[in-house]
Amino acid sequence: MSTIARTADAGSAADALRSDGAVVIEHLWDAAAMEWIAALVARRHPEFADKASIADMVDNGEGRFIAPVTLCRELCDLGLFDHPVLDAVLQAALGSDFIFEAFGMLMADAGCPAQEPHRDGGLLFPESGLDRVLPPASLTVGIPLVAVVADNGPTAIRPGSHRFAEAAEQAEPVIPSLALGSAVLWDYRVLHHGCANRTKSARPMLYFTASRPFWFDHKNFARGNRRLVAEQDVIAALGPRYARAVVA
Repeated sequence: MSTIARTADAGSAADALRSDGAVVIEHLWDAAAMEWIAALVARRHPEFADKASIADMVDNGEGRFIAPVTLCRELCDLGLFDHPVLDAVLQAALGSDFIFEAFGMLMADAGCPAQEPHRDGGLLFPESGLDRVLPPASLTVGIPLVAVVADNGPTAIRPGSHRFAEAAEQAEPVIPSLALGSAVLWDYRVLHHGCANRTKSARPMLYFTASRPFWFDHKNFARGNRRLVAEQDVIAALGPRYARAVVA
């Protein structure tokens, strides 16, 4: 049976991401800090409690949405955006000049059904077959704000499917649990889906889209969707990786 590597080492994580298209990086942040971040996000974005009230969001299926989370001073001060292990893994996968293309919330509300398997995108030459051998152009970094277990909407991933191998695409998916303070990374080309949330509580997960600087997500957002939003006083401090940020 396929597995997804779990590691706290940047080199091992980069190797697993290259071979399997996905990896869990453990112990990036303190669990108590993540609980504080969860409370901060809920306080600053009360609209997340009601999908119907969100003006700027991508409908990600029944009971699911993607919406921008404002980059603020408190989040910056907690080190969410500059962890050395995560930075090293992203540099190994995407090059030293990688950027963050989007940051926000991936919500799976209580009772939401499972999604269909899909790829987020990231293909450069889909008509050529070259994408099965190319390095990634973009990655998703998922950072749960609650512990992710089997019944509250985990992400099911088919390791190796970024290489478009039939065996990997048809294999049973791996469904990793995630502790607070861990992150799951997957190549935009990997087949995956959100599982049903069979609990009575939402499963909020922050996400980054990290990419090579030439890449732009033309698939998942409409013209009016904001992808990377920051308060005015933090934009300058964020540096070149956040060059696409717009003022909240």
